Amino acid sequence: MVGHIFQTTREPISLQDVYAYVKVSLPKTAYSTVFRIVQRLLEDGTIHRVDWRERGSCYEWAGLPHHHHIVCQLCGQVTDLDDADLKFDEKFIQKKTGYLTKHHSIELEGICPRCQLKKP
Repeated sequence: MVGHIFQTTREPISLQDVYAYVKVSLPKTAYSTVFRIVQRLLEDGTIHRVDWRERGSCYEWAGLPHHHHIVCQLCGQVTDLDDADLKFDEKFIQKKTGYLTKHHSIELEGICPRCQLKKP
């Protein structure tokens, strides 16, 4: 059931959100059980952790194409971004630094268009 939640959710979700989804169908489920299942899904590569400093960790289905996120600081809306959107090039980084990149994660924060229109 927990794996299905990640497969059907487009945005990264917190452990607390996963727990809330599970509690709807299985109200007697302990938080620790959901935590252990999420940890197992992380370990076997079924899901990925997305770390946002102030927002904490969220998780998303690993079957999605590689992408990054921009998050609205006011309403929390999340928009996906591709490497091409950011003009990110691992080969350029390797050539410039000598590092062989094994993983990268770029998380941006800003104010979404809808929140920009709201009066202060």
